Amino acid sequence: MVWLHVVLVLLRELLRTALTPLRLLAYLPFRHHWRRVAREVLDGIAHDGGTADDPQRALATFFAQRRPLRGERPHVFVSAGEASGEAHAARLVQALGPGVRVTAFGGAPLAAAGADVRFHLSEHAMMGVVGVLKQLPLILRAFATFLRQLRDDPPDLVVLVDYPGLHVVMAKAARRAHVPVLHYVAPQYWAWGPWRMRRYRRAVDATLTILPFETAFFAKFRVPATYIGHPLLDELAAHPPDPAAVAAVRARRTLVLMPGSRRAEIDANLAGMLAVARALRAREPDLRVVLPHKNKHRTALLRERLAAFDAGFVEHHEGDIAPWLAGARLALVKSGTGSLEACLHGIPTIVVYQLRGVLGTLGYHNILSVPWIAAANLIAGSTVVPEHCFHGQHGWTAVQRDAERLWFDEAARAPVQRDLAEVRRRLGAPGATARVAAIVRSFLAAEQP
Repeated sequence: MVWLHVVLVLLRELLRTALTPLRLLAYLPFRHHWRRVAREVLDGIAHDGGTADDPQRALATFFAQRRPLRGERPHVFVSAGEASGEAHAARLVQALGPGVRVTAFGGAPLAAAGADVRFHLSEHAMMGVVGVLKQLPLILRAFATFLRQLRDDPPDLVVLVDYPGLHVVMAKAARRAHVPVLHYVAPQYWAWGPWRMRRYRRAVDATLTILPFETAFFAKFRVPATYIGHPLLDELAAHPPDPAAVAAVRARRTLVLMPGSRRAEIDANLAGMLAVARALRAREPDLRVVLPHKNKHRTALLRERLAAFDAGFVEHHEGDIAPWLAGARLALVKSGTGSLEACLHGIPTIVVYQLRGVLGTLGYHNILSVPWIAAANLIAGSTVVPEHCFHGQHGWTAVQRDAERLWFDEAARAPVQRDLAEVRRRLGAPGATARVAAIVRSFLAAEQP
């Protein structure tokens, strides 16, 4: 019966994928409506400065799903589909402590945190339709394993971390099995494809947001949601950059390049970033250019690409990037978590996103609901840092103009640094992991978080 269920779900998802072009066409006439909704939400957050939610009130319908525990101690199932999500999940498992039994889909970090890993999912992270098709047998095995767990060892609560593609399917299965579902790191449906929110509402009991404006979007679709803070603040609080290392970076005016972590991102952004760096060095030959990177698996590729572009002037450093971001004068960063991390260190940042292909360009101009792509701008509700989303190499000319302005013009730098301090204030205090753990414990033990 498990594999029959898997096949039926697969057929349903394939049909849903095949209908995507029609869904997009049906969305286009209403895109201006959704942009107005997005603008209203962002303006509201900008006006009130962002406020923390009371989980008991915001998640009242979620807490109403509490049932007697199935075993002698609470049992939580946690799933993470890729590395960054697993880092959040592992910290959550550690925060819950030994009093909670945790089974999981993930990898080595979750196992080290004390979870009983039933399927190694995060080690096979996939992106895009092609990536999913290549890993389809693995996805089907993962889903079948999850169905067996729901049948043979059902948890008291399912916590799914980010990775909405597979996790929404798993969430629907859990709810059919009468197991409550909490989604940690809400999907960005508010930016791309708000029509998916209806399905999402039927799949999860509650969602936890990491950007303060997101809860208002989910509230419009009657999805119980609460803002728990951004995990980056936890990382910065737990591992602040070494002051001596920051001072060493500041001793020489430094430009940081962060083209992205995936191969396709590096190929799309590195050449343009190097062109901007060369233009700055033409005016300031002593300028230092650094490409820091956390992922050791990308070291060989980055060095190969730097050699191919004859970029011997660029220093590549593998490991902690915080001292470089804290001490740099300017950062060029591909849109994503890395761009917010740079902004949280308070340095002027230029956010870029190189669109790939005609479909990506059409999607950006016709499907994107929000007026910005940079998280700092969305949090502020205004243009705090320059952002450039473009197709082709011509867009780098505008990036270069902004880089020269923010590098050489002190008067242009001051308001950016002031506004970035406000962005960090709006995110609130560290403690996202502790807040999630408190919500989970409250659900399991009827405690007040």
